[in-house]
Amino acid sequence: GGGIGVTPFASIMKDLVQRSNTTSTISKVKKVYFIWASRTQKQFEWLLDIIGKCEKEDKEGILDTHIFITRFFDKSDLRTTILYICERQFQGVSNRSMFTGLKAVTHFGRPNFDRMFEDIRLTHEDVRKFGVFVCGPPAMSDAVKESCSKITGKQTFVAYAENF
Repeated sequence: GGGIGVTPFASIMKDLVQRSNTTSTISKVKKVYFIWASRTQKQFEWLLDIIGKCEKEDKEGILDTHIFITRFFDKSDLRTTILYICERQFQGVSNRSMFTGLKAVTHFGRPNFDRMFEDIRLTHEDVRKFGVFVCGPPAMSDAVKESCSKITGKQTFVAYAENF
């Protein structure tokens, strides 16, 4: 989700984690990559409690959360580089983000969907079809759809988009 577009996914994420902890075979999900891009840290603070609760309840380890703070200095800027290094070091030692306190990985800059989908494809070589759900600004939806089209081969990435 992008910005406020993440709102519908909050309840979906909670439901998927809850269902994964039951013995029911109905909608048994193997993995959920929850990607949220937001301009500033302040814009995603309202969802931290929900993500934290999902992380605690995720007994099966289906949830893999990544938060992208997009309004940062250029990646070659020293301030961004220092923040990035500090975040990676802190996360490596404590298994938590120094910005959010969550297991979720915090990134700086816009998501690289091509690389992200390639990593997912390689991690799950036995999966033939991936559903990619996006809710956000049209530019984000277009980027996700384009990446899905590029990566689709023996494995299919299908994008479902809702714009605001």
